[in-house]
Amino acid sequence: MIEPHAQGDTRTLRTVLTQTYIPVPGTTGQVVLVSGASPVLGLAEAFHDVFDAVTGAFRFV
Repeated sequence: MIEPHAQGDTRTLRTVLTQTYIPVPGTTGQVVLVSGASPVLGLAEAFHDVFDAVTGAFRFV
């Protein structure tokens, strides 16, 4: 469950974010956006590697 932040709360949440746009076969200008995020900044490089592997295996069936 996502809790709303309290009025005046100025805390910052840092996250690593990656997005991959995958063209939809047989279309012009249509893409699928696959995105992922993690608050574990120390593992950002590994996160990107895993996400790249997952999106690289993406197939339309």
